[in-house]
Order: sequence, then C-alpha cells, then structure tokens
Amino acid sequence: MPAVPDFVFRPALDADLPQLYACDPYAQEHESRRSELRRMVEQSSCIVAVEGGLLLGFAVLEYHFFGCGFIPLVCVTPAHRGKGVALALLIELAHRCVTPKLFTSTNASNASAQSLFVRAGFMRSGIVENLDPGDPELIYFQDLGSGKAQQPLDP
Repeated sequence: MPAVPDFVFRPALDADLPQLYACDPYAQEHESRRSELRRMVEQSSCIVAVEGGLLLGFAVLEYHFFGCGFIPLVCVTPAHRGKGVALALLIELAHRCVTPKLFTSTNASNASAQSLFVRAGFMRSGIVENLDPGDPELIYFQDLGSGKAQQPLDP
C-alpha cells in the first residue's frame, strides 16, 4: 500500500458532531444523515482524522454487512480533499477491522471513490442495482486475513 500522511485518529465524540455535519454535504441537507451520524458516534463506529487539533475528515466502520466489516461512509473536509486523508482513513479502518473481510461501496458515477478504493487495496466484488435510479452501487472488498486473495471482477 502507498505511504500516507501521518494523521492522528481517534473515536468521534459528541462534541465533534457539528464538524462532522459541516464536513458532509449530505448531512447539511438531510436530518436523516445527521441522525445516522449521531448514532454512529454513540456506537463508537466513527473515527476522525485530526492534524494539529483540526478535524480533517471521518470514516465509519460497522459490522452489519453479513457479519463482515463494512465502511459505509468516508468524508473529508473540502479544504483537505486530495491530500491523502481519505486514503489514510481507509487504511486505519482496515487495521481496526476485526473481521477477515472488509467491504465498502460507492455509486458507479463516483469515479474518484472507485480510484480511492483501489489505491487502498480494495477490489471490485459486485454490484447492486436499484438503490439509486440509473446509478448502480459498486461493492468493493479487501481480504484482511483469510489467507487467499479473491479474484477481482472486470471493471
């Protein structure tokens, strides 16, 4: 895996919620996302990347995807995008994951997330239709310890 900047990672706190909302454009517009973020913080499934006391971004690791680790959300503040924060968060969550399989997903239209996942060591694993009309969800997988690598799907 590529080298990434050295950020400090810690669990998100209730006091971080306003910054999490500010970081996530969807949360700014949707109460349902703000509620979801509150739940994630309460359940200690959200970590933040901090540098010099400044929150740069956050990511979530949960275990509701067939009993495997799943990263449903990675978000970086606009001022820090393109600086390795998202990659560092994904690598950190891979280290923290307690299952041998880790998954994440993104829309087919999100080429930057697809590229990020590949750089972080994920490979295409499947597709889910009908979540967002006309924009399938691409599933990505990382083998964290089963001992045998999976074959990627054709892009």
